[in-house]
Amino acid sequence: MNQLKVVQHPVSRLVFTEGNEVVTDSTIVSEIFNKRHADVLKSIETLSCTKEFSERNFSLAEYRDAQGKPRPKYLLKRDGLMFLVMGYTGEKAAQMKESFINEFNRMEQHIKQQVSPLQMINIMTTEMMNHGDRLGKLEQTVNDRMTVDYSQQLSIKNAVGRRVYKLWEDGTINQAVHDNKKKLFSAIWKDVKAVFAVNSYCNIRQKDFDEAISYINAWRPRLV
Repeated sequence: MNQLKVVQHPVSRLVFTEGNEVVTDSTIVSEIFNKRHADVLKSIETLSCTKEFSERNFSLAEYRDAQGKPRPKYLLKRDGLMFLVMGYTGEKAAQMKESFINEFNRMEQHIKQQVSPLQMINIMTTEMMNHGDRLGKLEQTVNDRMTVDYSQQLSIKNAVGRRVYKLWEDGTINQAVHDNKKKLFSAIWKDVKAVFAVNSYCNIRQKDFDEAISYINAWRPRLV
């Protein structure tokens, strides 16, 4: 019968594991950087960062003081720690920052080596769900801003050429206004850029490509 293997995490006085994440806490920070714990708490609570960043990197917890009374403390992830201590200066502070980074790296590497494939899938799934909305919004923004590629640019250019020559050969245009194909080309390009709010057909958005082709195929020059 297979026996469960107990995972032993390496001992560190700077960081520890909380679930599957490596963290430190405000009591450790105050001790290592020789700060009053009350001042560290105040610094965390008044950091100039977004609410999203704060919720992702700081979490309120408790510890027992020497008299056994519950006291507040904060758990800090790597990014939260770096944000907090970036203003701590001096040679010793620099050494401590480096020590924290090394310990985070060491502990995170250890966890990666110990997590089973199934656990890794669960962790990744949770992370994907947490970031799903943001990724979806980012993808939508990218799609909205993406301009036509080279082949689509050629398609637009060819569609314009076909439309101009068709109108010219059909003889259905006001040749008193457009007495040569060059003027027709100038007119259609001007209208295309105006309708799709671009300074060049190359900057038409991919999401508008089909609409642009339809517009070109139905385009007619103004009568005046």
